[in-house]
Amino acid sequence: MREDKQGYRVTAVSFALNLVLGSAKLGAGLWFHSSALLADGLHSLTDLVSDLAVFFGLAVAGIPEDENHPYGHHKFASFAQLFIGILLFALSVGLVIAAVMDFQRDEWTTPGSGAVWVAGFSLLAKECMYWWTRAVAVKMQSDLLMANAWHHRTDSFSSLAVCVALVGIWIGGPGWSFLDPLLSLVLGVWLIREAFRICARAGNDLLDAAPKREIVEDLREHILPIEGARAYHDFRARKIGDFYEIDLHLQVDPHISVEEGHQIAKEVKDEILRTHPEVIRALVHLEPATREHLLEKGISDVQESQ
Repeated sequence: MREDKQGYRVTAVSFALNLVLGSAKLGAGLWFHSSALLADGLHSLTDLVSDLAVFFGLAVAGIPEDENHPYGHHKFASFAQLFIGILLFALSVGLVIAAVMDFQRDEWTTPGSGAVWVAGFSLLAKECMYWWTRAVAVKMQSDLLMANAWHHRTDSFSSLAVCVALVGIWIGGPGWSFLDPLLSLVLGVWLIREAFRICARAGNDLLDAAPKREIVEDLREHILPIEGARAYHDFRARKIGDFYEIDLHLQVDPHISVEEGHQIAKEVKDEILRTHPEVIRALVHLEPATREHLLEKGISDVQESQ
């Protein structure tokens, strides 16, 4: 529960910071005539919606199972992550279109020097939020919070680029004013790539795609070391929100009692849940380790059935 509160706390601070920085960058962009700073400010204000999506995802995912949702509500976190990705994609396309339109002008306005200080403060604040949110995401093993952390990182990168471009314009004079719309174009293309990555991860979770091979292997290694576990097959794992569900067919000595077989299955399940807190549900189907059930696709610690 304490980790959940950390997730809410870092998101609440993120919401307040995005509101302040977004408003400041929009105001400074208008005042100092910087389209790049305006785009950066719009990005920060749009992140307010992603913060709300994180709040929603964390809150709904924690609702217990009910009659209409017997497997829980954890996939709402993946829906929220998908929403964040789509939102970031829409924003990025808007940045690219605006930058292309700026390039069609005969001349560009030279931004005022004050825009550099606003972008510099935004860079420092958003980079701090990235590392804080990332640390909480790693601790909670939350892809949803990690997606929001990357929102902060994109903001800090964009602020860094804005700083560099505005300093270049400030030093080089009006002849370098093209850097402002050029930066907006590069930033928009880069953000489109990040949006696709966020949407792809969320889509895989919603479609029950198998986790990465190293994750699956890490889960499987706790089965055969349990005494009495002869073999297993049809091991499956899927991601639901920020957690995992697994199921497998476990094969034991066919001459032991049902109660003894059940105890072995329970030990396998308990060991997986103990060593992997991110696994919230494990279903172990019990089978006798006979020649009929020792399938070629199974994994066994014996060469042939008894």
